[in-house]
Amino acid sequence: MQITTTWLQQKKEKRLQQPIQLSVWCQPLASQTAFVDNDRCMPSASLIKIPIMIQAFRQAEKGCISFEMVLPLQHPVDGGSFGEKPEGTPVTICELVQHMIVESDNTCTNMLIDLLGMDAINEEIARQGMTNTVLQRKMMDFAAAKAGRENKTTASDMGHVLWQLAQRNCLGNAVDEAMLQILSRQEDNCILPAQIPNPVRVDHKTGELDGIYHDCGIVWKDKAPYVCCLMADGIRDEAQTISDLSYLARDIYDIM
Repeated sequence: MQITTTWLQQKKEKRLQQPIQLSVWCQPLASQTAFVDNDRCMPSASLIKIPIMIQAFRQAEKGCISFEMVLPLQHPVDGGSFGEKPEGTPVTICELVQHMIVESDNTCTNMLIDLLGMDAINEEIARQGMTNTVLQRKMMDFAAAKAGRENKTTASDMGHVLWQLAQRNCLGNAVDEAMLQILSRQEDNCILPAQIPNPVRVDHKTGELDGIYHDCGIVWKDKAPYVCCLMADGIRDEAQTISDLSYLARDIYDIM
């Protein structure tokens, strides 16, 4: 059995106790065809950190930066442990990349945007075929967001780049494996991994803003791994919606 629009609608009616707008993208690693439902461009929240990571690894591969390079911590902002550290604290680029993904640290992300360059990151986004994704502001810059400079993406864009990573077709086998290992250590495990059996590995990234919650990743289901992206907005009761989406993610796991 495969996911169909009718099947998904029935599961949403069963699982979702609060009205939300939900985009869904799923694709087995063994298939060239994805299931897509309600694919809309919306604020990316921390999902934008995946292409930032890819560009960091690309620049490291080219010798433009070294992951062992030590920088002084600059302009701490809320969101993550580095926001509580004093300015000037020594930090390696490797630590910036790791903490940007694993704990979604916003200070680390902003330092990487400055280091790599916003234009270079957007070039990476285009290079990866993410046609509806754009980086336009730093993390926690709500004035820029209010002025219309919001970071945006779609479930299909995120699904595509994760599928490429899983196939080791992003930057190459060894580098892609290193990025997957970082994604596997994601600390926010409330949706995609929450209800599926242990020890199934999930390499994923979440994103959260007011009224928005996303989780996109690779589920390494035995003999049938797949990519799954759930992106929701219009959320009123976050705790309930996260719980509902975790059970919907289990429904998808079972049918995939």
